[in-house]
Amino acid sequence: MAHRALLVSMRILRTYARVYATDLDAVLAPLSTVADEPITSRFTMPNGLELAAVGQVLVVAGDERSLEPYTATAATLIVDDLDECQVRLIQTGAQIVRGPQAVPTGRNLTAKMPGGVQLEYVEWDEAQWERAGGRPA
Repeated sequence: MAHRALLVSMRILRTYARVYATDLDAVLAPLSTVADEPITSRFTMPNGLELAAVGQVLVVAGDERSLEPYTATAATLIVDDLDECQVRLIQTGAQIVRGPQAVPTGRNLTAKMPGGVQLEYVEWDEAQWERAGGRPA
């Protein structure tokens, strides 16, 4: 039973499809209109990439050279415990590509799963949960 408790203690709270663009402003208004969703988050990373969320889509913008290290990442998953997530990833044979590291919304890491899919995992800080409308129960 202890193993089962481990499996239910960490949760994925949100999932964002990732799309990449060279001009964030050009993408946001049309995406927001088509999705009928507001822009819920927008910020610039220390490396200069601009990010914004519209509904369940995370737009990552920059020039082609700055985007290149990130375009292999297919989705962003918001988790409630990044440390436990990392333990589980390593147990499954995933390769940690980047992180864990501090980011403007909390902490993240990127992992390449067995089979090749690359995902970003983020543990939001309280300020980001407030911007996003509150932490789920």
